[in-house]
Amino acid sequence: MLYTSALIDLLKNSPSDIPLLVNGRRHIFQKELLEKSEILANTLINIGMEENDRAVIVVAPGKGFLIIIYALIMAGAKVAIIDPEMGRENFKAKLEQLQPKWAFVDSRLLLLQEHPILRYLYFKIKKNGPCFPFNKNINVIATGPWVPLFQKHFRINYLFKNKKARKNFIFKKNDQREFLITYTSGTMNVPKGVVHRLDTLTLSIKKIMDLLGDPKGQRIATHLPHFMLIGINACIPVHIWQHEKSAAYKINFLEKNKITTLFGPPSDFLELMDECKKQGRKLPENLKHVVLGSAPIHTAFLEKLIPYISVDTKITCLYGMTEHLLVTTIDGREKINYNCLGDVLGKPVSGVELKIAQDGEILLRSPQLYSRYLHLPDRKGWHQTGDIGFIDNNGYLILTGRKKDMIIRRNTNIYPGLYEPTINKIKGIKTAVMVGKYHENIHDEKIYLIVEKEEDISKKIILQQLEYGKYAIDKEALPDEIIFKKIPRKGRQDKIDRKAIVALID
Repeated sequence: MLYTSALIDLLKNSPSDIPLLVNGRRHIFQKELLEKSEILANTLINIGMEENDRAVIVVAPGKGFLIIIYALIMAGAKVAIIDPEMGRENFKAKLEQLQPKWAFVDSRLLLLQEHPILRYLYFKIKKNGPCFPFNKNINVIATGPWVPLFQKHFRINYLFKNKKARKNFIFKKNDQREFLITYTSGTMNVPKGVVHRLDTLTLSIKKIMDLLGDPKGQRIATHLPHFMLIGINACIPVHIWQHEKSAAYKINFLEKNKITTLFGPPSDFLELMDECKKQGRKLPENLKHVVLGSAPIHTAFLEKLIPYISVDTKITCLYGMTEHLLVTTIDGREKINYNCLGDVLGKPVSGVELKIAQDGEILLRSPQLYSRYLHLPDRKGWHQTGDIGFIDNNGYLILTGRKKDMIIRRNTNIYPGLYEPTINKIKGIKTAVMVGKYHENIHDEKIYLIVEKEEDISKKIILQQLEYGKYAIDKEALPDEIIFKKIPRKGRQDKIDRKAIVALID
């Protein structure tokens, strides 16, 4: 039996004469996507896929990725998207917990799996490169270019040639099937696979559609699969760009493709800003909306971004998480001018309830909230975000730090998120991260400030700025040591890797 839902109905509202997705010379229209997804869903059922089977997708965002996602909705499967760039051991641990019955994997990764010499050479070039581990219990479907493979597998191209009778559709308007499993980026003893139902995902996408406004004339550029899905479901054509290419290529891409809307974490924009500074220019005039999310958005970053965009380019800052895609929003220019002790995140979107626990942790609940963690049967009514903050007199949520990032020194709780926005405003600092590391000889934590520079600045000047003047911070939070080093990042979203930073400290 094939299933259709409100999520597929969103897709049917998109214009039929404009490509939904453009990826170089490859593109796909609404009609082709629905037809190919239906053919693939039928074939998957005919070769043994059953409702609620788990399937993992290890395929680059693009046309094939889209067809697979929608085919799996129709086939009633549960889909896991695991970022293969999170590290091989982390990736392997998540796969072991997931226990998928099906895997859609790029054929080149499967070739690496079979050939130890190729794998050795590949890992020498790309130390943290992804690799899909062999598992005879998984039905493997190879995507991408043809390569000689010896293991049992299906070639996805052949699955579109199935001529067997089509199944009938069952429409589920309020479809509460568990569908998407997404893993949080942190490394845990027990991996956190976040399970979303189709109805909660649909609601989240509708909330983001409201933020984006009228889709007519809009074009989105991204390299991230979740932003790609959001754009397509919001009826906005999505252009995939190559994330590993130079900033000059990306600026040209924005101009050439008349991109109006850019989704991404702040780190995606740093190289674009550097290139604009180098060329003595701004980002293209056609860019009308910058949507920032997936990482803390410091006012210092926004102040650096504004000179490189048009005065009428809107900046929207999102606060959300894997468990709840959209919690609060705030206009970037309002954020810069908002006076508070901490990081202002804005007001909650409609339907979201917030409260602050006794220890300062932000709790939330709403119809958008995830279903459960994969390793647990259910969840609590209020979700513990792991963020520390408060709600001010204007109803704005203010973030002061991460619970797990807290540094304890001389019985004082120090939250890096409270001070990093101020430190990042110091001229010459590109990005600064505060971490703590316990030292047995003093029986206490030392505070380290890791600084990535954008121009010449000395440790002495930074320390002077932090002790006195407008960038002064609490005495208890002053760093014991300042280290100039490139900030380690992880995953497709380039999130700051605090664990890797601590490991770098001698």
